[in-house]
Order: sequence, then C-alpha cells, then structure tokens
Amino acid sequence: MNKLMSKMNSNQWFIVLWLVGFLGLALIAGLFRVLLYFAYPS
Repeated sequence: MNKLMSKMNSNQWFIVLWLVGFLGLALIAGLFRVLLYFAYPS
C-alpha cells in the first residue's frame, strides 16, 4: 500500500480526494433526503 501511495503524484491525489469528497457528500445528501421523506410523508 505504501508503494502505491508513493507512486501517486499530487494530481492523482487531488482527483482521488475530490471523488471521495463528492461521493461522501452524495451519500450524506441521499441519507438526508430519506430522513426527510420518512419525517414528512405526503
């Protein structure tokens, strides 16, 4: 794992961190929508 990390350059790290952050936000937003849906059923 350490060898893989040392091979990655800063640009690859930026893309990986951006994707992780984006997926994390999407997951939180999805959970929030589900909670709102159950909290206020139409």
